[in-house]
Amino acid sequence: MRFATYYFLQAPPGRADADIIREEVDQMVLAEHLGFDSIWLTEHHYADYGLSSAPGVLLATVAARTQRIRLAIAVYVIPFHHPLRLAEETASIDILSGGRLTVGLGRGNRPMEFYGHGVPQEQSRERMEEGVEVLLQAWTEERVNFQGKHWNIQNVPVYPKPIQKPHPPLAFAVTSPETIAWTAKHGFGMLSSGLGTPLAQTLKNRDAYLLGLRESNYPESEIENLLARWVVTKHVYVAPTDAEARAEAHGPEMWYRDAFIRSLSADGLAGLHPSVYDGAAAMINRLRSQTWEDLLESALLIGSPETIATRVAELQQAGVGELACWMNFGGLPPDKVRRSMRLFAEEVMPHFREVRAKAAVA
Repeated sequence: MRFATYYFLQAPPGRADADIIREEVDQMVLAEHLGFDSIWLTEHHYADYGLSSAPGVLLATVAARTQRIRLAIAVYVIPFHHPLRLAEETASIDILSGGRLTVGLGRGNRPMEFYGHGVPQEQSRERMEEGVEVLLQAWTEERVNFQGKHWNIQNVPVYPKPIQKPHPPLAFAVTSPETIAWTAKHGFGMLSSGLGTPLAQTLKNRDAYLLGLRESNYPESEIENLLARWVVTKHVYVAPTDAEARAEAHGPEMWYRDAFIRSLSADGLAGLHPSVYDGAAAMINRLRSQTWEDLLESALLIGSPETIATRVAELQQAGVGELACWMNFGGLPPDKVRRSMRLFAEEVMPHFREVRAKAAVA
């Protein structure tokens, strides 16, 4: 099992945007020193939920300040990007990082973000699927030729090409059965959000993914490799005791919840497709029904090193290939975040490194 740190750059009241961005970039560099395997970023716009509106800039900055750790994004919201421009940007980052980039993609789910970009949200799936076809051509072919509903590109050369061949690893954020099936059909890696999702539901999604891979006749060896790339994201906060961890994380977790709900709202946005209002309302209602106690029991990794190690072992047993630890959420003080990172690296990760080392020897 591999371990990552995950960053949204949340902006609670009382902290300057510049301080948040600089501090979290420093934490990304610290993650390499602590022995984490990768750093995951994201893309969000128009909300204090995350100041991650320029992920390419952040990835390039971290590439210049690190040597070993893999760099990844979960996700570029591909409907917001011209796929040729995204191909150029990601290839450049892959080169600058020495081939350390993983590209996660998704179709997005925030009405305000689609509204601000002038993209109809009901087109998100078809724009994602077309964009991926163009992106793959741009990475791997001399010239791009594509004719679709949203993109018509004829005989366009795209430079530079990524140094990873045939291209950087691709992974897709999955929430719906349709996206899981599409991801499996194409043999792409899977990204699962476990922030508020009980493990039982996460396992159902894993099983649907595996079924889709087998129905598409991928060989078992390739299926094993894809499952080994399965990434699950979790809020993680480690303190010396369970009581201390829960007391310190409760307020930030509830602020995160409120910011998440506000970022999903379609209130005040006129002229959207009815499905957008309905979808936003359903997600908000589901989030509002979750209590702190429910989340602590079923989704969050908050506690002492011993408690966290037990919970991580459950994820390993479920077949999770990489745990992306979102450790700076909801305005947690930077010193507490860094302590949490160190405790996880020094007192949790070694248990799983030892298991991997023993397996390799055997």
